[in-house]
Formats: sequence, C-alpha cells, structure tokens
Amino acid sequence: MLTQSPELTKLRVRWSLVAAGYAIVLWIGYLLVRQGVQRVYATSWLLWAFCALACQLAILWWGLQHNRRHNEAELLPTFGYGNGLTLTRGALLCLLAGFLFAPRPDGLLGWAPALLYATACIIDYLDGYVARITRQTTVLGEILDMEFDGLGMLIVILLAIQYGQLPPWYLILGLARQLFIFGIWLRKRWGLPVYAMTESDNRRMIAGFQMGFMAVILWPILTSPTTTLISILFAIPLAGSFTRDWFVVSGWIDADSARYQQMRRRLKSIGEGWLPLLCRIIAASMATLLLMQNYPTFTHWNEYLQQIDPLFLRWILRASLLLSPLAVLLLAMGILGRMAALALIGLALLDILATSLIPSPNGLLLGSAIWVLQMGSGCFAAWTPEEGLLRRRAGERAAVPSRKRGGHSSTVQMDEAL
Repeated sequence: MLTQSPELTKLRVRWSLVAAGYAIVLWIGYLLVRQGVQRVYATSWLLWAFCALACQLAILWWGLQHNRRHNEAELLPTFGYGNGLTLTRGALLCLLAGFLFAPRPDGLLGWAPALLYATACIIDYLDGYVARITRQTTVLGEILDMEFDGLGMLIVILLAIQYGQLPPWYLILGLARQLFIFGIWLRKRWGLPVYAMTESDNRRMIAGFQMGFMAVILWPILTSPTTTLISILFAIPLAGSFTRDWFVVSGWIDADSARYQQMRRRLKSIGEGWLPLLCRIIAASMATLLLMQNYPTFTHWNEYLQQIDPLFLRWILRASLLLSPLAVLLLAMGILGRMAALALIGLALLDILATSLIPSPNGLLLGSAIWVLQMGSGCFAAWTPEEGLLRRRAGERAAVPSRKRGGHSSTVQMDEAL
C-alpha cells in the first residue's frame, strides 16, 4: 500500500526537515522584526507567520503522495531542486504573512513586505525552470506552485488593502481562483457538467503581470488615487480572464462555436491590436510632453530623487528617466514595446511622486503604458521578441495544444485557472 512504501517514509522525514527549516526561518524573522517594533507587534507577526507556515506544511503533507512524474506511479524519494525553490518561496510568504492585521512599520522595515514578495516572484519564475531543465517536474510541484501562488496573492492583496493601497473590492480578485475551484466543485456536486477550459497563452502571462503589480503596489511611497488607477487597469484583464473561463467551464459559452470564435477574434483585435496601438501613440506623446516640460534641468525630478530612500528605488526611477527618450522612440515604432512601456511607467511614477497625479500628461502616460505592458505592442509593431518569452514557460518547449469539448476537465486543468 502507498502508506507503507519506503519512498513515502523518506518523504515524511524530509517533510520534518522542511518543517524544522521553516521554524528556524520564522524565529530568525521574529528576532529581526522585534528589533524595530514593539513586542506586541512582533508577537502578532509571529502568530500570523505561523498560521501561514501551518497551512503550507499541511498542503505539503497532503501532497507527498503525489511526488511523482506525470504518467508514472512510482513515488520519488526526494523533492528535487525545483520543489526546493518552491518551498523557499513558501518560507518567504510566511514571513510576508506576519505583517497582516497590523500597522505598517516605519523605516526600512516598511519596505520588507514589498521586498519579500518581489523575491518570491523571482523564485516563482525560477522554480519551474529548474524543475524542467533537471527533468524533475512532478504533480507535487504543480500542486505546491498553484497553492502557494494563490496563498501569496491573497496575503499580498490583504496587505495592500490594509495599507490603503488597494480598494477593498480587489479582495474579490484575490479570492477568484478559490471561488472558481469552489464553483466547479459545486457543479460536480450537483451533477452538472464541467467542461474543459480553452487553451490560452494569455492566462499565465496575466497572472505574471499581477504578481509584478502586487510587488510594486506595496511600495510605501505609493498612495491613492495613483494606486486606485493602477489597480483598475490591472484588474480588467484578470477579471476578464476569470469570467471567460467560468463561462466556458460552466457551458454558458461553447468555445468551439463559430460565433464565439468570431467574437473572440474581434475582441482580441481591439484589445490586443488597435487599442495598444492607440496607447502607444498616447504614451509616446505624453512622455515627450513631460520631457519637454522639464527639459533641460529636470528640477522637480532631481530634487525628488535626491531625497528618496531606499537607494535601490532611486536607481530604478533614475534609470527610467535616463532610458525614457529611447523608450519613447522604441514604443512609437513598436520595438520591444512592453519593455519600453515599463520604462515609461517608471517615468510616469517619477513625475507623479515628484508632483502629483494629473489626468494629463502623467495620468494618461501611466494608463496607456500599463495597457501596452499587459496587452503588447498591438498593430504595426516592428519587432516584438519578448512575446515568445512571455507566452512560454522558461525551459519548456512549445507544444501544440489539444482539447475536446464535452468532457470533464481534470483537476490540473481546473487548477490552471489564474
């Protein structure tokens, strides 16, 4: 039986080692937090960090029985390098959870949530890549990746709402995946059909942009209404993706019908073709206007950069300023459009932080650049090599997807919802 297998016994020993490692990390984190805040705050931090730890260890314990490669029944006795990175990411999320339901700490400690989540996002990109190149992709790895993604997103959204940097309604999007899975469970419970989701090269990319957005929205220097504008722009693709997927799995939309395919082509032509082209024009024009208004001394920007802390943020904003003339040219021509848009987002944030958010030019620049970042360069783009990198997981070969209408979706397919 599975419970008596020596491989599972070895995995449970390794689970114990992971639990001990998590406990050590949490205790070190507690000692560091205690240096900068009151004891009551530090105790609260330890409590919520421990709750996240318990949740993750429970998921790992349950998932031990799935530590096998796809289409293989034999359990692997070790977690592998990829899962090791995923568990490292989980430890960072535990540290992040400690900041829940407490005021934002002052000074450099106030930057800790943003830095912790940003580091977790980088590891999230690397763990799958490492698992694929070492041929250690497992069902357990997929479970951990999806569950930790959902937990991390929920924690960071709660923090951003708590700090007043996201509107409360964004919590619905934070729970969207859980609600999606619960809805599928209810349909099965009621004997209703559950159809397979359509293949989408945008789904993972939208999730990736969400994670990057959350890492930035926690910056202490960002405030409303700037954060509200940014949250709306990032919420639109995510809400649209979940809504479309739910209509498909519940059968409200026949994704194979000619009518749906025609409507989908039209919407993609507008949202990913003509609208990004318009946004490129607007962003390039607004950035040019900003640069001309502040040329040649850039007084307001330089004064702000001199007083901003921490140092890494000063480097980021200064790099955006230095690269902005080239970014304007590249964006107008549709060359590396997403990368150029990212630089101009930095320019817009610099002007907003140094002065204030106004509809034109920095508001229009911020909004249009964010749309290009998410949707791509659109029509008449000269060169977009970044598209291939964004639409394929690192270390994964391109594959021709297949899907049959009318069958019930598997657990993995359902869990691939954002």
